[in-house]
Amino acid sequence: MNERQKQIQLAVEKFTSQVRDVNGVIEVALFGSAASDKPNPQDFDLMVFIENVACIPHISKSIRKTTNIFHAHDVFIFDERKKYLGRICQRSVCPTSSVECYIKDCGKIQYLKQLDRFVFDEKKAFKIRPVVIWKNPEQKESISQQWFNALASKSPTL
Repeated sequence: MNERQKQIQLAVEKFTSQVRDVNGVIEVALFGSAASDKPNPQDFDLMVFIENVACIPHISKSIRKTTNIFHAHDVFIFDERKKYLGRICQRSVCPTSSVECYIKDCGKIQYLKQLDRFVFDEKKAFKIRPVVIWKNPEQKESISQQWFNALASKSPTL
């Protein structure tokens, strides 16, 4: 494991340790290049499945605390039915007067960022099997693994 991979692992572990006991967080999974065997991923992407939006401010605060370890990351938020809700805003105040905050629905749920014309593409996201970092013990099965397996069964190229 090289230095970049170690930094990503430390950042993911720190984030997960801070959100695992937050009411409403169901699962944390690593996906994209950092979940692959790629030696130098540029960033890391997490998918966090939640029961309710009340936990989003805590998720945002937790990812901000990892920036000193590794700064390039995105946290994608989904509900338990796999509906994409948005990405975590990493600003300490949300919404602000930043031009990014003028995107439709950005900050409508505090700390939930929307990107202009972004549509979550599950086929692109699941080219590589996500790595479950943490799953609520009350959750019988991993949502991200079920999702990946369902897509893989439909498309033999996954």
